[in-house]
Amino acid sequence: MFSVLIPVFNHSKFLHQAVESAVRDPLVGEVLLVDDGSRDGSQRVIQALCRAYSGRVRDIGDTQRDNRGAHVRLNELVAAARHEWVAVLNSDDAFVPLRFVAAAQVIRRRAVEFVSGLLLVMDHNGTVFGRKRGWLDPEYQFPEALNPAAELPECHETAGRQVFLARLLNQNFIATTSNMIFTRTLFDRVGGFRPYRYCHDWDFAIRATLAAEIAWCPQYLTIYRLHGTNTIAESKEKVRAEVRRMFEQFRTEGLPLEASSLACAGLNANQYLQAG
Repeated sequence: MFSVLIPVFNHSKFLHQAVESAVRDPLVGEVLLVDDGSRDGSQRVIQALCRAYSGRVRDIGDTQRDNRGAHVRLNELVAAARHEWVAVLNSDDAFVPLRFVAAAQVIRRRAVEFVSGLLLVMDHNGTVFGRKRGWLDPEYQFPEALNPAAELPECHETAGRQVFLARLLNQNFIATTSNMIFTRTLFDRVGGFRPYRYCHDWDFAIRATLAAEIAWCPQYLTIYRLHGTNTIAESKEKVRAEVRRMFEQFRTEGLPLEASSLACAGLNANQYLQAG
């Protein structure tokens, strides 16, 4: 069974779709929500959903409803989870039906602690209009050494960990915390989510890949919503600055980011780290 973790911030109009996409999956044992200081009535929606799905959906929030950041709320949610396997769902996203059935098949075949997959993309109204197939649909072109053009989606799951890490060092093809399924044991080992506003997902994914066996599920697992208030769209300059701080922190900690020629190729072509 899986615990689904939903940090909520000013997404009252999307919350029903998010929660219902989780509770309909037969392998979801619980859905945990916590409000991060919303001002749009999200707390009322949370309470209504807890009543509607009593026993499966619960609010772990206390009286401190101030805005503390996604990383703080995610760490609280993981700590409150009852199951070893957990999955994040941002309150403006949704899960594809039976996504945990697909993920469980991958987990049973391989001794892994972290699973991601393909994404569908929807608009503000919930209309699906696009897709993101991991490294097959990159933000910008990979260096030649990491060129995935010849790969088929069916090959995703067996991609080597070294290549996976090298591509992740180049860009965040996982794209969102909603595309992460991982164990609480791994979460504890890497130290949880760090205080980044824009790249806490990328940071966690890199540290998880360095610390554990990972798998890429060659199926669509998550529906990512693009709308006018996506955090990542706030400021390209702020995103770039934060990503640079993240990689500097990795180096300060002595993480083995340059342990292979492939990893070096990924880092050297990372456009967030380029001068200018």
